[in-house]
Amino acid sequence: MRIAVCDDESLVLERMKASVEKMPEVQACDTFLEPEQLLEAVRSGCRYDIVIMDIEWNGKEAGIAAAEKLGRLDGEARIIYMTGYTRQYVQQIFLRPANLSGFLMKPVDEELLKENVRKVMEEREASKRGLLVKSKSTVLSIPFDIILYLESAGHVVTIHTRNEQHSCYDRLEKLMGRLPETFLQCHKSYIVNMNEIRRIERNRIIMTNETEIPISKSRYGDTRSRYFRYMAGMLFADGGKS
Repeated sequence: MRIAVCDDESLVLERMKASVEKMPEVQACDTFLEPEQLLEAVRSGCRYDIVIMDIEWNGKEAGIAAAEKLGRLDGEARIIYMTGYTRQYVQQIFLRPANLSGFLMKPVDEELLKENVRKVMEEREASKRGLLVKSKSTVLSIPFDIILYLESAGHVVTIHTRNEQHSCYDRLEKLMGRLPETFLQCHKSYIVNMNEIRRIERNRIIMTNETEIPISKSRYGDTRSRYFRYMAGMLFADGGKS
């Protein structure tokens, strides 16, 4: 597992690097004093399983903006935010989501850091499981973590992944029962992977690939509340203890 830490304080970077490199599952830890340095490294081909990102640079939410850009460059990298300003930035985090996996308070507790890293590892292991469907006489196992959304038209359900599409004859409600809790039905014809939501705008969801998914009026309230509960649970399940 490769981890990057991005913070504007050299001392914080040194301490985080020392803590991260104690973990046997971590192969490498790179540090960055500026968000743009991290983004440039990713553009140049560096891949990170986890990016631990400070939120504030000189009073600005540079970390949130950088995490959003990182999500476009690498849809696999998971973000763990860290800040010394309690939950001040929760609203901004939700309005500009990335691939969030945790939230740590400064000074970072080493045990909570380990818990956050382990959680990402467990999520990756769970994501190796997939949705079994029959498509064109072939039984496929489509990993849950690459599914963006499912779309129903008539008796055909199309499963949209990051790189391709698979169609099967089935009922959307039946498939929903075989999907993990990271999936949400926002419309009678659509199920979305909450990990792939970029943002919610009124009556639509914007996915990480910029696809717009409608939210039906009857499901609007439940869609928003379930999504925000899910994201809050991911952010504060561990970090909120500090």
